[in-house]
Amino acid sequence: MVLPEGEDDLSRITPNTRVIAVDIPNTQAASALPWGDYRTSVNAIESSTGLDLLNLVTATVQDELEAVVDGGPTE
Repeated sequence: MVLPEGEDDLSRITPNTRVIAVDIPNTQAASALPWGDYRTSVNAIESSTGLDLLNLVTATVQDELEAVVDGGPTE
């Protein structure tokens, strides 16, 4: 999650907050691609791990953030 410096982070998370989720395989071959090629959604991470991430964010915002695959800059 990318938030500018500030106070009360939880209250500043909106559906427009950038969330970067990556799923990089644990193999030597993974280094052949830039890390940005491994971006995925939080939903995909949750599905593969059984974890409930971003669970402190309101349900509406959580649903929106978890479905998005980040397309922002990687440098």
